[in-house]
Amino acid sequence: MSQRQLRVLVVDDNRSTADALAKMLRHQGDLVDSLYDGRSAIQHLSEHQLDVILTDLRMEPVDGLQVLAAARQADPPVEVILFTAYGDVDTAVDAMRLGARDFLTKPVPVEQVLDRLAQLRGTAKDQPSQPAVTAPKFIAKAAASKALVERLKRVADVPTPVWIEGDIGTGRGHAAAYLHHLGRDELPLFTLDPRRKDPWPDKGTVVLPGVDDLSANAQFDLMQRLSAAPRELRLIATSGPDAAQKVTEGRLRRDLYYALAVVVISVPLLRERTEDILPLMEHALELFAQRYNRPRPTLTKEHQSRLVQHAWPGNVRELMNLAERAVVMGSDSLTYQSSPAAPEGLPSLGPGFVLADHLEAVERAILVEAVRLSDGDRTHMSKLLGVERNTLRYKLKKYNLLD
Repeated sequence: MSQRQLRVLVVDDNRSTADALAKMLRHQGDLVDSLYDGRSAIQHLSEHQLDVILTDLRMEPVDGLQVLAAARQADPPVEVILFTAYGDVDTAVDAMRLGARDFLTKPVPVEQVLDRLAQLRGTAKDQPSQPAVTAPKFIAKAAASKALVERLKRVADVPTPVWIEGDIGTGRGHAAAYLHHLGRDELPLFTLDPRRKDPWPDKGTVVLPGVDDLSANAQFDLMQRLSAAPRELRLIATSGPDAAQKVTEGRLRRDLYYALAVVVISVPLLRERTEDILPLMEHALELFAQRYNRPRPTLTKEHQSRLVQHAWPGNVRELMNLAERAVVMGSDSLTYQSSPAAPEGLPSLGPGFVLADHLEAVERAILVEAVRLSDGDRTHMSKLLGVERNTLRYKLKKYNLLD
């Protein structure tokens, strides 16, 4: 019985690499095209039906994550396997959250590619893949970081489900990987898209990114699947900082949250761990200098002062981007207008801030608290908020808070 033929697109800005892989896959009997940039891949995707895209991550100006996003938005969605030269945990988590089927580190053995395609045909052992990662380093000079590390250490040697929450860019995926390597380094670490019904591994640690952003149906499916997870398997969910509030508002299933949030660990904002900023930047500059084989920029006193004073609205991810830019473009990239931290209780006014969005978030939070205090009694709510019932009804409907 012949195996199912797959329609495959190989995307790599290294033409010889793309063509060689495409040629090999054609010998296996698949229908394979090769392209050499992300923009052409997205155009090809809109014009052809595909089963899977094998794409390099690092391409310009359209990278593999943008190809992935377009593929997952297609109807029907197209499976994507990403290739990268770097075993980067945070990027792997981002890719899986966007819906990547797998994340393989270059140079990728041909056998791994064939195995992944066999899984798509349903002819391979039905186990999720394991990204190749090294034990992560965790820089903790600030009191908030040291407290985080201590909490991770306390649960490292038992398979208790852990919920790691924090703002975007704080390093939730990094904290999850660090937790795994603290206590279960000899076992495999997996990142699974919680929206898909992939089988659970037999052992190790599974990271489920973005559980708080799942649709109601996806939450129900995940809750149903949890009962089939092996008891020895450690589950780590990651989310934004307001998961408990989403439970209160009914946007996150209470049973799902409490099944995974046996231990809740919060990752602090970068501006709350000031003592970590310079060591993190030094580490990042060294990392990217080695990665790109370029000189390592030196931090001047002025650089250091600006880095410490900056509010870091993008958290550690923003710092890593700045370090990479400095290595690629030169140390002048480190001389920028810092955004100082806002007074306590106010948001940081930096790139990406939208006043209307902030005011709506504040208004919604107040309404949620009013619902809680009044136990849903709208007359009581009207008195608490000092608004007429018609106005209250309009606002509750606006924020989907009506019963």
